[in-house]
Amino acid sequence: MGRRYSIQDDQAMTASPGDSVLSLVGTTGIRPKIFDVIVGSSGTPADNALEFWLGIHSADGEGDALTPTALDTGDPAAGGAYLGNHTTEPTYTADATLLRFALNQRATFRWVAAPGSEIVLAASATAGAGLVGFHASYTGLYTGTILFEE
Repeated sequence: MGRRYSIQDDQAMTASPGDSVLSLVGTTGIRPKIFDVIVGSSGTPADNALEFWLGIHSADGEGDALTPTALDTGDPAAGGAYLGNHTTEPTYTADATLLRFALNQRATFRWVAAPGSEIVLAASATAGAGLVGFHASYTGLYTGTILFEE
């Protein structure tokens, strides 16, 4: 088993195609494995149907550099590149959505990989995956957390 980490951030909800809250990029020697995804709204409660997707990208965008938290406090710092609160979107690959789900704004969603079914990203310094949320008119914050292994 590899070393396991967590990243999380907030992002303002926008209309489709949305803004990425988190993105992961490994290196030529690191293939991150996503095993848990959690999303929810941190904005004022309302009855909005929010949509989210986790997709593959060929080039990462720009945003806040995140320092992943090691789930085992004895592990060293993560080796990949991890961004949050994107100001420039990654270049998402058409028809390469890994997960897609909708939920009421008052709910929280969690996806946990069955053992052996983790999402394994490419060994690349530019390609990876990103978590995106969108809604036609709601502009409040949503929160994303991704747990992964390197």
